[in-house]
Order: sequence, then C-alpha cells, then structure tokens
Amino acid sequence: MMIPKVINETEKTVFSDDTYIKQYVVHAPEWGLYLDSDGYPSNHGSLIGGATKINHFVISESTRVGYLETLVFACNEEGKVDRMVEIAGGRDYTADEVLASFALVMMEAGYDTI
Repeated sequence: MMIPKVINETEKTVFSDDTYIKQYVVHAPEWGLYLDSDGYPSNHGSLIGGATKINHFVISESTRVGYLETLVFACNEEGKVDRMVEIAGGRDYTADEVLASFALVMMEAGYDTI
C-alpha cells in the first residue's frame, strides 16, 4: 500500500471558539478510484459509462461540528472540490492518521487500493 504524496497543506485555521480546520491535498492516482457520471464514488471503475478516475483528494480535519472528524473528498489538482461527497473518513481520526493509513481507510470504504 502506498502513502499518497501531499501536494498542498493548508495552515491550520483556529477559530475564536478554539475549534479548527486543517486540510491536505494529496495525489494518489495508483489506487484506481472513480466517480460515476453523477459525481458519486464508484467501486466499478471504468466499467461504468461516464466514470472518471480520481487522482487527487482533500483530507479535511475539523472540530467545527463539536467533535474531531476527518473526511476525504475527491478534488482537482488545485484542491477544488466540485461535489461535497465524502469518499472516506469519520469521527476520531486526525488528518495525519488518515494520511498515514490512507490505503486502509480506502479499503474500509470498499475500494481496491492495490
């Protein structure tokens, strides 16, 4: 399993209520993850008409919702997310933990990461 290459890391933003947001943009084309024609994750890859290969992801850690939550979204190479449909992640994960165990998180979400 490969650890994705971080291509952009935003500085941690801390708000007046001591909550925060921290994000990475990562490049991981070797995992063969796809979005269907409606922009939702597809486990079927290029077998589905209109599926698009995902090469870049935003890993976003936040405590803005009252608890630690880190979510993973498909994005373009600049880190722009077109659809806020989470690919993976959840409560009690830090962005660093997700980054370090990205392949495991993706396998838990049902994707073949090898």
